[in-house]
Amino acid sequence: MKLNRRDFMNLIPGSAAIAATYSWGQEIPTINTAGMSLNSEPNPAFKPDVELELVATETSAQLLPGPVSRLWQYRGRLIDGNPRAFSTLPGGQVPVIRVRNGQRIRVEFKNDLPEESIVHWHGLHIEQKMDGHPMYAIAGGERFIYEFEVNNRAGTYWFHPHPHERTGIQVYRGLVGLFIVEDDEEQNAGLPADEFELSWVLQDRQLNSDNQLVYATHHMQLMMGFTGDRIFVNGRPDLVEEVSATAYRVRLFNGSNSRFYKLAWNDDRPMTVIGSDGGLLESPLQKSYVMLAPAERIELWLNFGGEKIGTEHILQSQTFDAGTMMGMGGMRGGMGMGGMRGGMGMGRGMQMGGSNMANGAAFDVLKVRVVRPGDTAPPLPDRLSTITWPRLQDAVNQSTPRTIELQMGPGRLALNNRTFELMEVAADEIVKANSTEVWEFVNTTGQMSHPMHVHNIQFRVIERSRDSRYQSIHDTMWDGFIDEGWKDVVIVMPGERVKVLIRFIHHTGLYLYHCHILEHEDMGMMRNYLVEA
Repeated sequence: MKLNRRDFMNLIPGSAAIAATYSWGQEIPTINTAGMSLNSEPNPAFKPDVELELVATETSAQLLPGPVSRLWQYRGRLIDGNPRAFSTLPGGQVPVIRVRNGQRIRVEFKNDLPEESIVHWHGLHIEQKMDGHPMYAIAGGERFIYEFEVNNRAGTYWFHPHPHERTGIQVYRGLVGLFIVEDDEEQNAGLPADEFELSWVLQDRQLNSDNQLVYATHHMQLMMGFTGDRIFVNGRPDLVEEVSATAYRVRLFNGSNSRFYKLAWNDDRPMTVIGSDGGLLESPLQKSYVMLAPAERIELWLNFGGEKIGTEHILQSQTFDAGTMMGMGGMRGGMGMGGMRGGMGMGRGMQMGGSNMANGAAFDVLKVRVVRPGDTAPPLPDRLSTITWPRLQDAVNQSTPRTIELQMGPGRLALNNRTFELMEVAADEIVKANSTEVWEFVNTTGQMSHPMHVHNIQFRVIERSRDSRYQSIHDTMWDGFIDEGWKDVVIVMPGERVKVLIRFIHHTGLYLYHCHILEHEDMGMMRNYLVEA
């Protein structure tokens, strides 16, 4: 049988279990329900180093001239702990939680929205109950108390809603925040800090003539992934970042629902990458461009030392062959049939048009302007961090990877011919704690790329196998992948097979893996996996 979430929560902790059956008769293993009740009160035995209040609420902002735009937003306040633990990026729309590895954190989350929601802490190694699984979604007026120890190396992580079938619209309306972890190794790396550290959250939105958000209105828009017709950075359009003539560290995050970016500088200076999803690389990496899929993060070293006041640089998304991704590469409203409204006000602006549906079009993302003299720029470190990688020879399935096939059909998105059910997990979706495995993502969806995300872990990309039928797509994206560091999202191109090496440590329980095109996740391209002791 299949139980709904409320039935599931009412089972007696420690003794009840689920046994469900797929419609085609495949038996679903038992799932123990111990400790899975809603967490609405603080644990008096938990002593936090940082305590925060976080509220998901309806709000409004002046995004463009004219009427204010109605948005949803996380608002918060620090209850106890270091004052740096909670702030908001310039513009007031993107909150930032900043903690250290090893700290214990309590977040009192309150849902003030007119529908269910819950918070997922993307990229964190976190116990099952605190991960933000849709089973824990709470109604408007309810609260959920998160209490966990931070077990991640220094890096740029983030948080967002994760209710089933509503994640896409809730993120699109504005519910997104950064979760920055610091540690001693990072602080000893000699990187720019404080006022010389920037964060850029990239999102695309479409607004109507009254400046109100427009979202998908029919099924095909969801299948292709919804995109807007204007870029917002940190919640603001046409961002001009004013800097001093010195070096900066930039945390760059793709917070869009489905858009892929091919990021490069207009003057062809290299993209100097120092970090990825799971923190600093071992050494700096230079690329002519970087591909950034939904939910991916990179960190950049930018050196404006010696530049004249008034010097400007434009971060662009360059043209690439998007195949039939339709909404993901080109800058098109909705499914790609609309025109660009208003441009970027940044010289060339966004190039787009309905006739260019097969290719990722070029557009400007933001402008950087040197407005102040600066101190002598510190040197770029040759060595950034030391990473202890899991060993391939330790994988229990080194010669027989766990295969996840990505599938799309008329009106259907699936993983291994299965779509998401709240409390289902199949026999081949169970892993053992403290084991190392190879997972292989196989993209059979035609000409559409998918960013695959696994909850609770960071993984290492160990192999990519191309399909020559999609050579034109691969050739315009391949060199921009950052596979050298820890990852929790990986781009899987059309016809591609991508192997990742995963070490399942810290926690047991029911977690998710899914495509991070949020419309695909909402439509069922998501599954549970179970970590057993």
